[in-house]
Amino acid sequence: MDWYYVENGAQQGPINDTEFRDLQAKSVITPNTLVWRAGMAEWLPLARIQGLDAAVTPETAEQHGMAACAECGALFPQEDMISFRNSWICATCKPVFFQRLKEGAALPGQLVYAGFWIRFGAAFIDGIILIAVGTLTNLAVSAVTQFFSSDAVYFGSMFLSILLNQSVDIAYQTWFIGRFGATPGKMALGLKVVRPDGEPMTYMRAFGRAGAKIVSGIILNIGYIMAGFDEEKRALHDRMCDTRVIRTRQS
Repeated sequence: MDWYYVENGAQQGPINDTEFRDLQAKSVITPNTLVWRAGMAEWLPLARIQGLDAAVTPETAEQHGMAACAECGALFPQEDMISFRNSWICATCKPVFFQRLKEGAALPGQLVYAGFWIRFGAAFIDGIILIAVGTLTNLAVSAVTQFFSSDAVYFGSMFLSILLNQSVDIAYQTWFIGRFGATPGKMALGLKVVRPDGEPMTYMRAFGRAGAKIVSGIILNIGYIMAGFDEEKRALHDRMCDTRVIRTRQS
């Protein structure tokens, strides 16, 4: 039986049942989309046809016997879906989902943690950038202190250079991770810093993590090496700040 639906205020259709389900899977047709087919007295939201409240949302879906498909994100009645490891899969996405599972690919919503060596590569790129900035900082300090020859000024300039370079490093980490979730080095290699549930970082937590990295470094870099052995690839500063470094793209 053919279906009609409303999209952007315009009537679309007719489409058959298979096409209708495909559009649901792609979230073109949602529980709140107006639909009609022969035998209906009026246009109704799809959720109303299923005997549900038209205002069904992913947050309230379970109360109405519905669930969001882990693959396509569309809402469907749970009786028309399959449950797998606390995820719901719609009939349309079932073949794709299990093919991904068979191939060992990351499932939707599953975080893929970045290992030690790719994190090392990202840190290497960031290090080059920071060395370039640090060189300019050191030259500026030297230009100011070159007219003084006392030991106090010499050691003072060394301390000032170290302080400025460390401040630049913390500011660099805080701004990029707080704003984008990744430094330029991490961006280049498809990495991102997130919370354990995948939520984005705040500037305050990024600042705390930047400070915690100092701890990882002063203990002979053991804090960094921990990422190579931890089951979630966490370095010491990730443990301290409850963060994870994940891959945003697969190789």
